[in-house]
Amino acid sequence: MVFQEAFEWYIAVYLFLAGVGAGSIVAAVLADMYDREKYISFIKSASVIGMPLVAIGIFFLYIDLGQGMWKPWLLLLLFVNPTSAISWGTGILTLFIIFSMLYAMYNLGLSRLVSFMGGWLPKLIDGMGSSKWIKWMLILTGICTAGYTAVLLGVLRAIPFWHQTSLPILFIISATSTGISGAMIIRELAFKTEDSMHKIETTHFYLIVLEILLLFGMFLIAMQGVPEMQYSAKSLLSGKFAIEFWAVLVFLGLLVPAIVFGLGESGKMHVTGGKLIFFEALVLLGGYFLRFLIVHAGVYTQKFTDYIQ
Repeated sequence: MVFQEAFEWYIAVYLFLAGVGAGSIVAAVLADMYDREKYISFIKSASVIGMPLVAIGIFFLYIDLGQGMWKPWLLLLLFVNPTSAISWGTGILTLFIIFSMLYAMYNLGLSRLVSFMGGWLPKLIDGMGSSKWIKWMLILTGICTAGYTAVLLGVLRAIPFWHQTSLPILFIISATSTGISGAMIIRELAFKTEDSMHKIETTHFYLIVLEILLLFGMFLIAMQGVPEMQYSAKSLLSGKFAIEFWAVLVFLGLLVPAIVFGLGESGKMHVTGGKLIFFEALVLLGGYFLRFLIVHAGVYTQKFTDYIQ
């Protein structure tokens, strides 16, 4: 068994940042559709981090592309192969960044910055940013952006652990959860109001619970898979990455926030201020280690690689 070395830590950073950015915008748009006035502080907070985090994540992806950093014109080739999953992802990421930038400019009142070009441009940006069609497109491209982070791994069939149907679903759930955490931290620091975020907090709690269940199910399937898949799972459960998996991902990143937010749901604990930021940061920590560990636990054998060719 050979642990893959093609994808390094910066791919995990891309997977994480793209997930947080996309998840925050999807959560914000859904809150916008439900009650914009009540959740405007959350919507603004998500708008601050959504597009920038995805853009920064793409920068780490460009690092992995190698020549894309030094010969950027080669990146245009990413758009020209309609049968390639990478081309699909490039198109999805491009659309998401454009739509989320327009949405953020509308929410944060930044359209006035381009008023020097004429009064028509701010009106156009605000009109597009507030339109229903762009909100639906943000939901669609946001979910696809979060899911594509798993597809990027899954297309590499030589590593069975990455080639699981449940992985895109897990990453979408994790992206939405970490996206809410990122937006809640920004809200607490810069946009805090007296409006209740109870429905968002409830949704967040159930997303974490669902993530735990999906992670458990994914390992049940992996332990019944081919030897390479089993080896990857065992490297996390009891092998090379066991400490990071159990201590950081499972305990700090999932169980502690689930317990705390669960107590909040039952009315036995009220977490605000610095404590809320701390527990939301734990969710972000867990989201990063989920991707870091899945990337680094990928193994292959030459025998399996020859078999699938």
